[in-house]
Amino acid sequence: MKQKEVRITVKNRIEDLLRVNSVFESFATQHEIGGRLRYHLLVSIEEILTNIIKYGFDEEGVHPIHVTFRRVDEHVEMEFEDRGREFNPLEVAEPDLETPIENRQLGGLGIHLVKKMVDVATYRREGDKNILLLRKSHSPAAAA
Repeated sequence: MKQKEVRITVKNRIEDLLRVNSVFESFATQHEIGGRLRYHLLVSIEEILTNIIKYGFDEEGVHPIHVTFRRVDEHVEMEFEDRGREFNPLEVAEPDLETPIENRQLGGLGIHLVKKMVDVATYRREGDKNILLLRKSHSPAAAA
């Protein structure tokens, strides 16, 4: 039986990326998400979670991060929720892609890739929570 929504809570540790990827792989298989679509979603998961884990929390310690995968009609949605410092990744300036890489300022390329790989990205702050929603079409053309 296909689960329309799967939610996982992990800690702000890089090694927890493997758990999230494993849960997503199972979800993707159930919903016949493959090819380019699957790749784009996996890259997006890695980029967003890595940013939250590395930069999202001012204080040391363990912090929960909630990730939800859901199938809505012909779309796949991924929602990332954390209680880190307020940060809207969608407001990050576009990276300078013209300057040679050795002369570029670090940062911003991962978020740029995510924005290019998904159809819709929205951010909201609810109380002390950052909530980032990514949506990608699951049409046959997107899965190729």
